Amino acid sequence: MTALLPGCGGGGDNNGEGAPSPGAPAPTIPSPDAAYLQLRRTSYGVTQTEMTAASTDPDGYLETQLHPEQLNDGIVEDAIAQRFPNALRSPEQLRGGFPANQQQVVADLISATLLRRFYSPRQLFEAVVEMWGDHFNVHIRNGIGPILHPAYDFETLRPHALASFRSLLGATARSPAMLFYLDNFLNLRTAPNENYARELMELHTLGVDGGFNETDVKEVARCFTGWTLDFRSGAFRFVPSLHDDGEKRVLGQTIAAGGGQGDGETVLDLLAAHPATARHIARRICQRFLADAPVASDIDTVAAAFSGSGGDIRTTLRAAFGRPAFRAAPDTKTTRPVEYLGQLARTLRPGSALPNDNAIRLFYGVLDILGQVPFFWAPPDGYPDEGEHWRSTSGLLNRWRIALGLSSLDDAGALDLEGAIGTATTIAEAVDQAAARLVVRPLADTDRQRMLDYLAGEVGSDADAAQAPTTLRALAPLIIALLASAPYLHLR
Repeated sequence: MTALLPGCGGGGDNNGEGAPSPGAPAPTIPSPDAAYLQLRRTSYGVTQTEMTAASTDPDGYLETQLHPEQLNDGIVEDAIAQRFPNALRSPEQLRGGFPANQQQVVADLISATLLRRFYSPRQLFEAVVEMWGDHFNVHIRNGIGPILHPAYDFETLRPHALASFRSLLGATARSPAMLFYLDNFLNLRTAPNENYARELMELHTLGVDGGFNETDVKEVARCFTGWTLDFRSGAFRFVPSLHDDGEKRVLGQTIAAGGGQGDGETVLDLLAAHPATARHIARRICQRFLADAPVASDIDTVAAAFSGSGGDIRTTLRAAFGRPAFRAAPDTKTTRPVEYLGQLARTLRPGSALPNDNAIRLFYGVLDILGQVPFFWAPPDGYPDEGEHWRSTSGLLNRWRIALGLSSLDDAGALDLEGAIGTATTIAEAVDQAAARLVVRPLADTDRQRMLDYLAGEVGSDADAAQAPTTLRALAPLIIALLASAPYLHLR
């Protein structure tokens, strides 16, 4: 990652191809504290307040985050109920206004999601909800998807995100949003549809190399015939007349005839308890919280915790957080756009008030430019969690453009750029105070000096010389842009 951003971090000249010129020194940046790394991987932005809490009691901080019900989220939830009510409405409530209401429903759900991710104290919970949203991805712009998706969020993903994997798996299988997205509402005894059956094994449970074959796909599809939805209420229903009630055989296990809806539940039981599922989920969790390519020992440990606990998600997460790589292997992950924007939104927040609707719309626009609008990934595999996808030349260039255009977010009340320089009276103090607030980790001496030299040149003065407040206020957006363009905010 740092090799792609040689302008900071000690790198040399760039050859224009996204890599340092031959012979240029490899960019290096100081390692952050363990508390910073813990927070960077379990939140949408590290603040000084959270750094203090995590540094004092890192395990206690994580345990509290694993029990989000202990954290008061009333301000955010009240704002969502008042400002974005469609995010909390059922398919039955939304059906009457469809399709005219679909744009507003989508906007409300995305706005509610960004408010939670950026401003909720339940940071780990929101990160886990996003992880499962990618794992059980449902594209929102999909037929009647807009009116089904809010309930997918508040009835399916959020209540089960930290429960058992089996309960989460069952909730997604019965979700009208999933039934519609993967066509299982069309899965009939007389015309089986294999879409959901295939993704259930390939993406949701066993993994592509999990030991199933085409016959298993066909048999699982038979097990889920008759699992459909009521289009009037937008609720799940099982229709016995549409179900193939004959005997099936899945992964070598016979499912007796006459099981009805229980055939599907039996398949879910079988898949949730399978060793291949334990490893597939362990790899997903390790990739989210440890590294793009987690080592086998980490996957083995987390998979053992998954299996030993019967798929308890909290227990499995604790196993991942207990691995050395969690707090001792910095900068092995690239921040995804929502994490990059989250660091800006959380650390440059103007006061204690939540941003207004216009600011939220600007956040939405930024993520559209950066390629990660919530719920807009069309394929069923969810937004990628590997840095290679996000480190493209165009992706990084767009981040730099956003950094240079942060004044529009400041003008809209979403950010406070001037506040980031605090009480600084010199350029050097302004850089140090802005870095402490925005970056929350040590800058390389060479990076700091390079910034000071550049900024001093802009005003024709020494970096340690006293400056007029108006001069420093005018420099604040540029200081923030330089920090936001450097490697620090692009790594976790």
